[in-house]
Amino acid sequence: MDLLGVPSVLDELGIGAIRDSFSDTLFPGILTIQTRAKYFLTIPRILRDYERLPLKTRHRSSLAEYLKERENQVMGALERNHRTRPERGIIGVDFVGKKGEVQRKPSSVYWNGLRTFGLVTTSLSLKEFMRIFANPDSALHDLIGSSDETKGDDPDAVDVGGPVVHTAAYAEGWEESLTLHLSFDEANFLARQIETRVPESLLGQILMDDEIRNTFVELPDDWRFAEFCEGTPFLGRLTDELRRVLWAANDFWQLLKGAHIRYNVALQARHGTEERRAEFEQRWEAWRSEMHGFSWDRWETDFLWQLAKRHRRQIKPFTRLFVANWIAAVRSGTEAVSGLDRLVATQERLNKGARARLKDNSSERVPKWIGIDALDYRYSQARTIIMDIDDGLTRTERVDA
Repeated sequence: MDLLGVPSVLDELGIGAIRDSFSDTLFPGILTIQTRAKYFLTIPRILRDYERLPLKTRHRSSLAEYLKERENQVMGALERNHRTRPERGIIGVDFVGKKGEVQRKPSSVYWNGLRTFGLVTTSLSLKEFMRIFANPDSALHDLIGSSDETKGDDPDAVDVGGPVVHTAAYAEGWEESLTLHLSFDEANFLARQIETRVPESLLGQILMDDEIRNTFVELPDDWRFAEFCEGTPFLGRLTDELRRVLWAANDFWQLLKGAHIRYNVALQARHGTEERRAEFEQRWEAWRSEMHGFSWDRWETDFLWQLAKRHRRQIKPFTRLFVANWIAAVRSGTEAVSGLDRLVATQERLNKGARARLKDNSSERVPKWIGIDALDYRYSQARTIIMDIDDGLTRTERVDA
């Protein structure tokens, strides 16, 4: 993540699997380290180019090497073509290796999304796909599904008669004029793929309704997930189940934010300063005041486990117990913090083991907030992808980038 300029977020209290269950429901195929929508189209185009190579060439050159070379070319083309009008989100341009190579490959960053949106019809990992796809004699069924752990429950449900790689129309030498902007045809193709494959997600719902999409892109740029849940004007037009997930996701962080505040109060008491401890105690009091208006009537703790099971997210037993106990304790009242602090300290020790900061023999100095400060559920990254698509759909010219 550092290679992409994305700050590392330490999950000190082990709630990441629950967070990802919500994210998978709302914005499937999106990752926090994705930058721009165009990469969903460039990787399939590279794969198609490889597929069109003469068989002798494919036998001599592995797909892994070919992909690495072409991804370096993509980085160079984007940097060159955006030199006069810079754009954010060119992967690798700020963190180039010694040989001028992209360190974090777009293919690995976008692979799950490519599969989720049906741009590459396979259940294989990227490594396995490259190995089999590089062999011209591989059976189509081998590419689509195997015994790989990513394989779905129903391999027969996949159409093995169609192409494995799906792309928008493109011409040879497409990378020479490559930019991050989507043409109308590219944006329309990507939007249709997403809404067809994940129609019940928030991502799919936004893209399949022009009015909702237009409203979404006009929302304030400084909004994050919490502001979206509380202020978006089209929430009532979403499905009941999607609204339930949105409110539960927002409420979950509202509840667990208190645990992260207490964690940082305890850290400052042990390893920080009185000034910073007082600052975090003020945040605690503000959180307690906010909880007076919490909607307990709509909260269901069991929904967390249902959602995790749906997305095959493994929640460690001690984390499940901690979350349940924390929520129950908060519901009973937040006046006595000693019991809440014990819950937090125990969870950090179980989650971090020898790296726990609240253990007795730790001498680490802690000058700032540690751990998760907010849960955005990939909202910011999804917004960038949607805005790229919207920009392409609203273009009058229909010339491929």
